[in-house]
Amino acid sequence: MLRKRAAFFFAAILGVLVLPRVSVYAGGNTVGVIVDNESACTGVYTTVENSTMMIPAKELAESIGASFRYDTGTMTGAVTYKQNELVFRLDNDIVKFNGKYIKAPAPMEIENYRFMVPTEFCYEKLGIECFIDYNKNRVLAFRQTDGKLEYKVRSGDTLWMLSKLFGSTVSQIKLLNGLVSDNINIGQMLEIKQFDIYDNSFMGYTSGNATLSSGPSLNVAPVGYLKPWTEVSVTGKTGTWYNVKTAKGTGYIHSSVTYIKQDILDNNPDSNYFKNEIAVDTSTDYLTYKTYIVQKGDSVWSIAEKMGIPDYELASANNISRQATLYEGDVLQVPVHNVPVKNKVSPESGEILDWFSEAQYVFPIGSVGKVIDVKTGKSFAIKRTMGANHADCETLTSLDSNMMKEIFGGYWNWTRRAFVLEFNGRRFAISIAGMPHAGVDGVPYMQNVSNRSDNYGYGPNYDTISGNGIDGHFDLYFLNGVRHVDNQIDASHQQNILIAGGLR
Repeated sequence: MLRKRAAFFFAAILGVLVLPRVSVYAGGNTVGVIVDNESACTGVYTTVENSTMMIPAKELAESIGASFRYDTGTMTGAVTYKQNELVFRLDNDIVKFNGKYIKAPAPMEIENYRFMVPTEFCYEKLGIECFIDYNKNRVLAFRQTDGKLEYKVRSGDTLWMLSKLFGSTVSQIKLLNGLVSDNINIGQMLEIKQFDIYDNSFMGYTSGNATLSSGPSLNVAPVGYLKPWTEVSVTGKTGTWYNVKTAKGTGYIHSSVTYIKQDILDNNPDSNYFKNEIAVDTSTDYLTYKTYIVQKGDSVWSIAEKMGIPDYELASANNISRQATLYEGDVLQVPVHNVPVKNKVSPESGEILDWFSEAQYVFPIGSVGKVIDVKTGKSFAIKRTMGANHADCETLTSLDSNMMKEIFGGYWNWTRRAFVLEFNGRRFAISIAGMPHAGVDGVPYMQNVSNRSDNYGYGPNYDTISGNGIDGHFDLYFLNGVRHVDNQIDASHQQNILIAGGLR
């Protein structure tokens, strides 16, 4: 699902219309973020949604010393700064601000492997004064300190441009700084105006007897005690504690005894982003052919497996059926899929490949590689043994099996985890489910058995590596691989693959 939208830049303050362009998968326009007159980050990717500038949540948070945390289970992203918390749900414009639902000008969305959030909205809710300099492609953010907004003059600045940017006038800026002319110098500090005071508090109630603590804990001195349904003013949130003002003073009450009256509700469905096919840039891929001379005993299937392609593709390339009889000396044309190394989001992330058009050829049956758990950094060796809709793999040794089980919590389970696969000098973004299935270790491959692992019952034994300590094989997914059971995309695997590929 390759979304297209107008990318930043939008209409300039001067009234000059900049025609929007359609953003492409490779990236959009970039800005620099300057906080308290110091460069916080440069080259920050931006987009526009609903006439709102969107910026990566991680970069926004880092620019002010905040944190951004994404939860794969709930598909929520939380920006936490001091005693404020903004929680977004993917593709949802209803946001939880310090526990209260409010409407954002645009939802958190994924673009260019980034969780994008509305810039000005986030800064304002976190108590940061924010201005967007359309002419110089920069975002200026100021933390409230002594009440004065001061700006360091940069190359190309004029009093007139600064007055328009900050919503002031030339005469006001000159008056505040005792200027007798319009001349200003690079590096000069100018007082622009007083800060706007953002009051983001709202009313709440105690839902039961509540201790008003002096800190976000019960192990601190109490400020006082509040009866049920005492009205409080919620001024922030620290973990599971609300910062409140009450008639008995300011302090903290726990969320378990706090009632937030909601003016709107979040009844929006979960995002379908990861349930759909996600577009991959395959523009640099190309197809060539090589010849193969049929040997005694060859079949379309055996040659295709040897060449690392599906048998139907080999048959199609030679205008024969998959069941065609081959004769020794026949010459076949074998398609070769060339998939050059793709640009990665970061050195640690993996290349994101589409399973059907790329990955199944890059990591063919019989390939041996190492997989690294993104969360823990622990690794083990694997071999792709079969699989058409995704890669079916096995561990190489019992030590590898023990490490895999340890990574998945000490027992076999269907939990999906993000991994990076190292193979043939490259790193790929993948997802693995931690449940070996459909086989019995130590029994000949494809022999019918009645006790195949994970309750697969009677059927062919799909365990090809004997003595490695697991029964059967496990599922390894690249992007857009599908389940065997229903040929559907697995949303959890998709999410993990993008995270392994640098989504942040």
